[in-house]
Amino acid sequence: MNLVLIRHSKSLVNPDIPIPTWGLSDEGVILAKKLNELTQIKTLGVIYSSLQTKALETAVLATKNIGIPIKTDARLTETTSFTNKFVNLEQLQQNTKNYYSGKQISINNGETSEEALARFNASINDIVKKEDKNNIGIVSHGNILADFSSQYSQVDPYQLVESMKQPDIAVFDWDKKQFVTFFGDIAI
Repeated sequence: MNLVLIRHSKSLVNPDIPIPTWGLSDEGVILAKKLNELTQIKTLGVIYSSLQTKALETAVLATKNIGIPIKTDARLTETTSFTNKFVNLEQLQQNTKNYYSGKQISINNGETSEEALARFNASINDIVKKEDKNNIGIVSHGNILADFSSQYSQVDPYQLVESMKQPDIAVFDWDKKQFVTFFGDIAI
């Protein structure tokens, strides 16, 4: 069984509303629709999404008209240290650097990396048990996907989150616990 890990498409930044309710930008919509053409998406038996708007919109557009059921799991959300408060890009980059270097274990009273990863891992394990043999799509967010992926690769999570595109996908062989393709390998 494969997990197709999908980082949501480009979001429309709006500091006037909570980050979890940000939707996709016009460019993000176009890019999410292109996911629909990928073989890796067409082979899914089901796709699970975070409840954040940008992830849900990505899931809907990626699976539109190809008959893949969409389910949600709140535990697939981004690390809350990165969603509790809007900051400008420069501050976000500094917070991210501090978070991954261990200078800050939490940002804006959010989760530690360990707390977020425990939540996400529990979600993935529960989803795999429910879906048994289906290939499963997981639409989530950059930081939590980087933390999850770093468990099974030699990639530093900070370097991964900084290099991931929106959207981006990786295919993970659940049974072998190894990546078949990694983020950045598949052109979207």
